[in-house]
Amino acid sequence: MAALLAGVDSLQLNGESRVPISRWRADARAAAFHLSDPHGRPLLVALVGGTGTGKSTVLNRLLGQSVSASSFKRTFTAGGVAIVSAESQIPEQWLDLPVLESAESPARGQPEALTRVTLDHPLTRKLVLIDTPDLDGDKAEHHAQADRIFRWVDAVVFLVTPEKYQMTELLPYYRLAHRYQIQSIFVMNKCEQPEALEDYAQMLTDQQHSGATIHAIPRDDSAYHPPAGKDLGALRDTLHNLRHIDPSLGAEGSAGRVADLVDRFKDQILTPIRKRRRDCDELIATLRAMESTAPGVDVNPITQQLQRRLQQRSVLYLMGPGRILDRVRQAPSLVARLPRTTWDLISGKAPKNVDPPTSADTSVPDFAATLTDQFRVLQSRIDDALQSHRASATWLAAGALPEHRIDPSSAGMIADEELQDLRAWLENKWNATPRDTMLLMKLLKHVPGGASLTKWSESAPYLLAIVVATHHAFFGHIDLIILGGYSLVTWLTQRASDEVAGQVRRTNRIIQDRFTRLAHEQIEQTCAAIDRSTPTTKSLDEVEHKAHALAEAL
Repeated sequence: MAALLAGVDSLQLNGESRVPISRWRADARAAAFHLSDPHGRPLLVALVGGTGTGKSTVLNRLLGQSVSASSFKRTFTAGGVAIVSAESQIPEQWLDLPVLESAESPARGQPEALTRVTLDHPLTRKLVLIDTPDLDGDKAEHHAQADRIFRWVDAVVFLVTPEKYQMTELLPYYRLAHRYQIQSIFVMNKCEQPEALEDYAQMLTDQQHSGATIHAIPRDDSAYHPPAGKDLGALRDTLHNLRHIDPSLGAEGSAGRVADLVDRFKDQILTPIRKRRRDCDELIATLRAMESTAPGVDVNPITQQLQRRLQQRSVLYLMGPGRILDRVRQAPSLVARLPRTTWDLISGKAPKNVDPPTSADTSVPDFAATLTDQFRVLQSRIDDALQSHRASATWLAAGALPEHRIDPSSAGMIADEELQDLRAWLENKWNATPRDTMLLMKLLKHVPGGASLTKWSESAPYLLAIVVATHHAFFGHIDLIILGGYSLVTWLTQRASDEVAGQVRRTNRIIQDRFTRLAHEQIEQTCAAIDRSTPTTKSLDEVEHKAHALAEAL
């Protein structure tokens, strides 16, 4: 029993499972108490019966004073009232109920507690007499209290009346008293005629209590006198003479109590928790199938201005390698259509600013808000899955699942952090000279007249081809540079173009990867909360093995 209790205590249980398992744990401790040596403690004797049978009244008459409150109202006793001669007679581990000293006289029972009344009396020196709530009361919790006390007493006094001795609520308790080998005493209160006693005796024979003595207590205004040895005084003597059953003779009854306790553990606790475990595994599988895809963020708008800037400063971005020769060969007609600034350049005047104007539209999407919204969508999908599942909706309503949500602003921070790095890269590239223009400028320095061409190209690189034409260098060094360096220039152009696009792809990929990891973390955090809410299959198997071992030992 100790091993099974330790296994149950090791289970991590949620609010939904704590109530039945707390009740079972109390019963298990009571069973361990009964399996221990009983001779060092007083007998525990319970008075059980239906509404109006007079349990409190008979108890008061047995003790000769009013100790337990009685009333004509239904279910007046809400919890057990134990009459003892010393506080130590109520074991703390019995039923696992708080023991309250009565502040009233007579005492009235309290729900989910055992009220103690200290009284020095010949009966209480040997017994602990316990008044219980009604078995057929209008409140189910009162019946549960009476049932709980009945299962773990050493002896029971069944109290009936001529009107209620056939009540169906008592029948299972007659059978349980026989199965558990509980010493049983039968009393018919408010008796007025012997026929009711005879019929009650026959009914008890049918319930495996053949030959049982039935004590009779007549109404106060009745002319009926019970037979000798069956009145209230005889009942008092019977209680006084009660002794503990020899352990060797009561072993079968103790085994029956423990076997029923193990069965209740399997049916009322283990089976529901296993079902919940399956529900948890099913829900976890559903959530893990929600692994987020790419967030659909493209930071390309941020780099578009840089691409335009590079195009303005690059010969090859503007014209393309193949079109340079075409433009040079078309120089006569091209020169005729040159703007005034170009004629100023040809005539030797330095150009002021001939770069094409840039777009005034510098607005970019709010990527942080986009990622935050997409993360909220993921959390909404998780919440929908939890609410729609047959089990998790109940767990959420009961507060059985701990907080598992990640702050959605964490997703927006991904965009802010990565775009900060991208902007730093853009600032470094903004004023950099494109690779193709830089190479041509270096080559021009080694060509006659290249210094002036270099100066012009630094101011307006896209006029380089036109300057070549006006200086009649079709077959000179510049033309050879263009023709001989065609493959190299093409490669440099591709590098310059891909550099911006590559940085965009890299930033997009990092944002995508970090968002995917954050979404994965949110799903796993929710799955972990669900997983922690219910014991694992392995721990349930271990506890079930201990329950089987206990049942086999009996």
